[in-house]
Amino acid sequence: MLRLCSAAAAPHREKGTRHEISSEEPLDGHPCGRGPVMSEVAVATAPAWGRAVEKTTVHGHPCLAYAERPAAVADFLLTARRWAERELLVQGDRRLTFREHEEAVARVACELAERGVGPGSRVGLLAFNSVEWMVSFWAVHALGAVAVLGNAWWADTEAQEVLADAEPDLVITDRRLGFPTLEVATVRRAVEDVQRRVELPQWPRDEEALSIIMFSSGTTGKPKGVVMTARSVIANIQNILVLTGRLPQEIPAQKPGGVSMLTVPLFHLAGVQVCLTTLLSGGRLVFLDGKFDPAEVLRLIEAEKVRSWGCIPTMVSRVLEHPDFEAFDTSSVSSIPMGGAPASADLRRQISERFPRVRSGGSSMYGLTEAGGVVAAGAGKDIAGRPGCVGRALPVVELRIANPQADGAGEIQVRTPTITEGYLGDETPLTDAEGWVSSGDLGRIDAEGWLCITGRLKDIIIRGGENISSAHVEDVLHDHPDVAEVAVVALPHADLGEEVGAAVVLRPGAELAPASLLAAVQGRLARFEHPSRWWLYEGELPTNASGKIVRREVQRQWLEAGGTTIWPAPATG
Repeated sequence: MLRLCSAAAAPHREKGTRHEISSEEPLDGHPCGRGPVMSEVAVATAPAWGRAVEKTTVHGHPCLAYAERPAAVADFLLTARRWAERELLVQGDRRLTFREHEEAVARVACELAERGVGPGSRVGLLAFNSVEWMVSFWAVHALGAVAVLGNAWWADTEAQEVLADAEPDLVITDRRLGFPTLEVATVRRAVEDVQRRVELPQWPRDEEALSIIMFSSGTTGKPKGVVMTARSVIANIQNILVLTGRLPQEIPAQKPGGVSMLTVPLFHLAGVQVCLTTLLSGGRLVFLDGKFDPAEVLRLIEAEKVRSWGCIPTMVSRVLEHPDFEAFDTSSVSSIPMGGAPASADLRRQISERFPRVRSGGSSMYGLTEAGGVVAAGAGKDIAGRPGCVGRALPVVELRIANPQADGAGEIQVRTPTITEGYLGDETPLTDAEGWVSSGDLGRIDAEGWLCITGRLKDIIIRGGENISSAHVEDVLHDHPDVAEVAVVALPHADLGEEVGAAVVLRPGAELAPASLLAAVQGRLARFEHPSRWWLYEGELPTNASGKIVRREVQRQWLEAGGTTIWPAPATG
């Protein structure tokens, strides 16, 4: 008799409660059977996806939503079955088809169920990008559990402290952190045990159920857990599929899938978006086999014929600067969607020149974790002539500018069903009485609905009472042909309070003095915006786990070095 691996028998976690799970012995009542992969879920109809938008309410607030949408994140696995024989995952010499991926998900779900994981359980994922990470993510959702996405770069002490806030019932990791643990090595054995055939469990379908907990980047203070329901995750992904014309039923079954490369962490929202949209559109997802490395990116583009490379501007810049760039065939790349920060006009120009199939320097996406993902996007040809522009609002997103100044700039606010439930341990609602969430970003919306970013509320330098946007000064300096990277930070000043400091990384072989940079920005920056201290930074500027330059770390290093100008004169022969 075939015995099932059922989530229904696992302990149910009520909100605010925790059940204890042994990391040593599986619980009774969760045997993993052998036999064909078939169950009620296996023959269920794939969910409907639509473009039609309707007015609704979310938590009592007016909102826009898609009329046809899945009810559970695990339903994505049903949609993906139409691509069963295609390759889905590539990492090193490992390759899995969609069918092999689903079978691996069933086996790992069984391993989790044996340890008591079921609907409402919280399962931490603390590992770097890998096949095992992705299979585990889907296994968690197939059990109706909540995926808690830990930052793999955390030190053990930090991981212990931050994950404790989520009260995980189990953590998938190779570390010893004091939680019940399923080792990544055990997950890998389950993934590779292809002779073992088990059923997928039957997951609950409740779009208001918790789905994902992820954490802020933690550039200041302790990272905070951001809580997302299935509704939030699904609406965000549906927005992206509508934007890119890849709703599953709109893709002909015989159309070859695209090849996407992931160079951002899976434990951040951008990484989750890439892995979900690739699964739903029949594409192939290529992982780096280790940390970000420009040379490895170029090798994989050539070897796997990567078409789309989702990344952030800093990563693109470092790949373009690699001395062996021209030695690789990058002609397959036709799309470089960038997020995390607006890309400078100079970087877009370089992308167009070095990746000829990427028209107008790549597209742009703007989003924030608290809003549940992407809220605005634009194609390169549309935003090329609009400095700082990141796109227009997506179909179920409303945007507005709060407290605009004379030039129309103010704080960007968002209303959308993708908005998250808030922060762990904090009952303060993210939204105001009308359902709007504040982004912390400054921007303006023009007459045609294009959103332009002008800075960050927390990245404002106040010099003698004048507000200066770090991002604006960086964009202008970035346009200099000899500048590879730049970070603009506040430095203390006895009289003015703060002054502008610019840490600059020059392109290889460039020799430049601060006076030359100032001369180049005359007329583009007000005098009070001119940097008055300069740092010729050796190497690459520090970044966080998602690849964004961390201004506060630059500021800290600079102040420890004395806070004065650090710009050696070029050597003379």
